[in-house]
Amino acid sequence: MVVLDLSGMSTFIPVFGFLLVFVVVYALLGKTKVLGDNRFVHILTSFAIAIIFLVSANAVEYVRVVTPWFAAFVVSLLFIVLVVSLIKGDIDKFFKPGFGWLIVIILIAVFVFSAVYVFADIINKYMAGPKAFLLQPTVIGIIVLIGITILASWLLTRK
Repeated sequence: MVVLDLSGMSTFIPVFGFLLVFVVVYALLGKTKVLGDNRFVHILTSFAIAIIFLVSANAVEYVRVVTPWFAAFVVSLLFIVLVVSLIKGDIDKFFKPGFGWLIVIILIAVFVFSAVYVFADIINKYMAGPKAFLLQPTVIGIIVLIGITILASWLLTRK
């Protein structure tokens, strides 16, 4: 019997995550035209976001956790649609407009629960209480940076 060992594929998970994020962001930017019609801007933005996901270990973990759930949900949904179309014949009578919103809510829940699972240690650091939250160096740095930005904006825009 031949045994095929695919455990070496795990080293390529960050690359697959990079490609997945790049393609999804590029498709969303192209479809929504948020940044206009310039394809170079879409590619550059998609590449930058995908690089961020490649560099950040937590982002790679998030993509690794959410992708199987999303894929399993989509495949299950396709099987449900197939079975309903074989039984009912007309899918439009079975799936009402509210069904689409139910699917969106389920997908948002999958993304949120996966984010909570992956980023729980980071979230817990900021949930220790208001005093502990405000005394963290990161938060103090953000507050100082916002203060400097407000002061600089006021100095530049005053008459």
